[in-house]
Amino acid sequence: MYLGYSSDSASRWYLVLMWRFWTFLLWLCSFLVVAEDKQPISLGMSAPFSGPAAQLGLSYRHGAELVFKQQNQQGGIAGRALQLVTLDDGYEPMRTVANTRQLVYSHKVLALFGYIGTPTASAVLPLLRHEQIPYLAPFSGADLLRQKDDHFIFNFRASYAEEAKAQIAYLVDQQKLRKIALLIQADEFGATLEQSFLTELDKRGIKPLVISRFQRNSSDLTQAVKLLVQHQPELVLTVGTYQVLAQAITLASQHNFRPKYSVVSFTGVSELALMLNNQDQVFASMVMPDPVSTQSALAQAYRKAAGTEVPLSDIAFEGFAAATLLVQALQQCSADLSRNCLLKTLPAQQLYDFALHYDIQRHQASDQVFLVSLKNKRIQQLPLND
Repeated sequence: MYLGYSSDSASRWYLVLMWRFWTFLLWLCSFLVVAEDKQPISLGMSAPFSGPAAQLGLSYRHGAELVFKQQNQQGGIAGRALQLVTLDDGYEPMRTVANTRQLVYSHKVLALFGYIGTPTASAVLPLLRHEQIPYLAPFSGADLLRQKDDHFIFNFRASYAEEAKAQIAYLVDQQKLRKIALLIQADEFGATLEQSFLTELDKRGIKPLVISRFQRNSSDLTQAVKLLVQHQPELVLTVGTYQVLAQAITLASQHNFRPKYSVVSFTGVSELALMLNNQDQVFASMVMPDPVSTQSALAQAYRKAAGTEVPLSDIAFEGFAAATLLVQALQQCSADLSRNCLLKTLPAQQLYDFALHYDIQRHQASDQVFLVSLKNKRIQQLPLND
């Protein structure tokens, strides 16, 4: 017996197959449209992830990623994941410029976030001003990022001028230190703080014994330290990163020279504390409180998110705080995810119990400065009226 399909049967099978094909095609098209709508929200970050200042970039990114990952686990922003695109610049300005061009023109990021440093910021400012792309929560307290007309910048942290003012008020006015020298990184970072320190000292009729300078990312501090030893100050105000300054302090101690030192928040206070010995006398100004001992709601949220895998640090804490503000603003802009909405919404954000008072002239959210000492590889809060 011959078994086969009739023409009617073949026609029915053809119609069924065609219906399934067109159904699949329509499903595929709708899937692609949804997928297109759910593209990640890309943010760009250029920072040192290698070299002598690497821990600054790594720590800030780690703190920020705690927030972004948590938000993505909750569905992102209107179903879109947050993606932080990070490029290594080694704390070298020309690499920062190249990275920024790649982030803006190739990756087409919504905003730039968490850039590290003043010389790097100075190098990219012309490009930022041309593109008017949001430049959010840079890890720098420099005045050049606090210009009235740069509305595309959002500063989270207090300025270097505020840090210098707090340091001099404590070390000079309260501790009565008068024989002062400066150890300064020879670039825009150093120049900004040098001017702030000199302004505060001049108000008190004090001139530094000497201003000793060193190159950014330098590994040779022999001459810079030698100059300090020659003048024997009782206090050295420093501007640099944790690894370089730890080297300078160690080198000075080898010459039996152990003055008091001060460092600013950009140094990487938590990182520096781990590199000192018990005889070193180091004070610091920070724009975040000690993440280990502070019992604020913000600090508790950071510690909970951080867990125990990576040591807590003031820089990661700052990254966590800045990213929290950013996510809150993105949530409020979810129906209009534009750069204009983001810049308009960020200044209105609040941060747990961490006081913010947005300064529209300087585009700055926080003016808080915390003075600490570094002892036994830990950060210790200074009493206000010591």
